[in-house]
Amino acid sequence: MRMRSRLFLSFAVASSLLAVPDAFAQASAQARHDCLPTSPFPCSTAEDEGLDPFVIEAFMNDVAWWVEQGRLVGGELLVIVNGHIVWHQAVGWSDRDRRTPLERNSIYRLRSMTKPFTGAAILVLAEEGRLDLDDPAAMYLSSFDNERSGTITIRELLTHGAGFEQTRFPDGYWARPDLRSAVDLVGEMGPPNPPGESYRYSDHNSATLGAIVAEVTGAPVEAFIQTRILDPLGLRDTHAHFSPDSAWAPRMNSTYGTSSDGSLERYWDPSMQQQTPWFRASGGLYSTVFDYARWLTVWMNLGAYEEGRLLDEATVREALAPGYSPRYGMHWERSGDPEGNSFLPAFGHSGSDGTFAMAFPAVDAMVFYFTQSRGARGVWQEAMSLIPGLVGLEATAE
Repeated sequence: MRMRSRLFLSFAVASSLLAVPDAFAQASAQARHDCLPTSPFPCSTAEDEGLDPFVIEAFMNDVAWWVEQGRLVGGELLVIVNGHIVWHQAVGWSDRDRRTPLERNSIYRLRSMTKPFTGAAILVLAEEGRLDLDDPAAMYLSSFDNERSGTITIRELLTHGAGFEQTRFPDGYWARPDLRSAVDLVGEMGPPNPPGESYRYSDHNSATLGAIVAEVTGAPVEAFIQTRILDPLGLRDTHAHFSPDSAWAPRMNSTYGTSSDGSLERYWDPSMQQQTPWFRASGGLYSTVFDYARWLTVWMNLGAYEEGRLLDEATVREALAPGYSPRYGMHWERSGDPEGNSFLPAFGHSGSDGTFAMAFPAVDAMVFYFTQSRGARGVWQEAMSLIPGLVGLEATAE
């Protein structure tokens, strides 16, 4: 009864918003079932693919309500089932201060949703025999050749078992002129916890993997990601570097963070340069829901794509198996266990600026929920609990 009341309330709120002739109302009224001309997937409906549209509608009405409350700036939802788009809607603002509506398939800062690309770069090199996952990082980076960091392996970096913590950045890390020199500080500092014992999520792991890719290939990690992943997969809206004069800058969304009083304030917009001059292997990509849907599809297809294969099936299954935590594999977040031999676990990744993507192989579905509201914890947790229900799985909300 409580859930039904909340759903009816969200419908009432959305109806009142649609009566207001402003940019938010226009965004809220955006068509849900019409595919954009640039869509890489065919269009269908929730009903035709066996889903309840009421559940998805209610979720988006909640997102609209959170925007109206000032708890989110905007949100975009893309739901793909059986390879068909069944819902694609954006509500709220790309830039609230300038009253710019959020557009579908606009470009977001992915932050940690970059990690699967860096992890995949390592896995490609491993399949080619150019490195081994059980090699110590010190084989490639001399700054790790010390008592504190010398035993850390590439596999431990991939599974966040290297002992680093997210909150401990070496002095001067962000001021370094390039990724390699920043990672050298990490190696010299060493992890505060013993490597190989437990899961501890840390950007240091991904940054170090990026430096290893560069050392092995002789080119920056982002160049390898571009030529071996983005270009072959046709991910033309995914970029490693941003400048206000980039041709795609008009499609970028501003980013908001939570201030001391709990309100959301803009802290970055497309008139500004990116925050570090070098590519952050832990979180430096910019992309769209469509490109990330293509990316997840390759993994749903066990490494295959139309023109070829990115990774072997066995590598994909290993990468999506549990590592030091049942909720994390090799630079992928994961949920649950595969059903039989044919299915993968639910997998995906989130980003700290408010982006999230998850594939549900057991029901051949993918959900992409992109916002640009950093630190909106309450509504983020509620959204995460409801997302499985969008594709007919049991939601975790009470």
